[in-house]
Amino acid sequence: MARKNLLLGLDDEELTAVNPESVTTRHPPPTLGNRGAVGAMGRSLERISADIDAAKALEKRLLSGADVIEIDASLVDASFVTDRLDESEADRASLLSSIRTHGQQVPILVRPHPEVSGRYQIAYGHRRLRALLELGQRVRAVVRSLTDDELVIAQGQENSARRDLSFIERASFAASLEERGFGRDTIMASLAVDKTELSRLISCRKALPDELVKAIGAAPKAGRRRWMDLAEHLKVPRASKVWARICNEAEFAPLDSDSRFAAVFAALATKNLPAKTTSWIDHDGRKIARVDEDAGWLRINVDKSVDAEFGAYIVAQLPALLKAFQVSQHDD
Repeated sequence: MARKNLLLGLDDEELTAVNPESVTTRHPPPTLGNRGAVGAMGRSLERISADIDAAKALEKRLLSGADVIEIDASLVDASFVTDRLDESEADRASLLSSIRTHGQQVPILVRPHPEVSGRYQIAYGHRRLRALLELGQRVRAVVRSLTDDELVIAQGQENSARRDLSFIERASFAASLEERGFGRDTIMASLAVDKTELSRLISCRKALPDELVKAIGAAPKAGRRRWMDLAEHLKVPRASKVWARICNEAEFAPLDSDSRFAAVFAALATKNLPAKTTSWIDHDGRKIARVDEDAGWLRINVDKSVDAEFGAYIVAQLPALLKAFQVSQHDD
């Protein structure tokens, strides 16, 4: 099956891209030797090798300057889908210093804006563009006529090639594309993932409130497992109140993203959740007991105004109640 218009990553330290207009890679048909895990690994290596070869072919053209133009950075608009949640001040300062000293070494990729004449829309190179805007410099760009699908594939593969998007950024990118109506095949191509991994990305992201993800940020060290665990913790009653309280504390915002994740994660651990309290009211409307649910325990606190023997009676009835409950469960 042909893989068209695969545009891999451009960074200020490395350039890998595939020309959507002139380069097409094809996967070899499977043979008897391509079966099983070893065969799958072999096919993956073949695809990676094909992409690298195609990327190198265009690299020579871009480095020669044949397809690069200089345009006013203020004429370039952001992509219609975000792939990053935040950028550290250290990374921003480092990029600014590099461009100020050495200039823009690698062009960004843009397309003519589909809705506004005379403007452009960026596929990748957002950080370089922001740095050049801050420095008041023109931007060196490769201009290509890209469809929406081709743009998001280029944008996603650039970040996948550099491997510096965190799990939650990849998950947010995938979920955002699906919400915009992009097909799973396009999303898989943009992130270079299979169906199973894409399902994990999207399902995990959908389980997380947008406000919480925005408050935490990229959390590059968290990883898939911990984000999925966090999604599970959110199912606990009153979890939303807990993370909202943590995120609104004065000391939360100054933390780095990984520390913000850790703070929310710790607060949402079941053992740290405040007890859920309900009242037991009799038929006369009198409060006779308070029921507390906390860390897997259910506690019944009988009011002192009730008959002193009532508490002891409840305890004595527990074995019979448990047996009756077990029988009812078995009958169901």
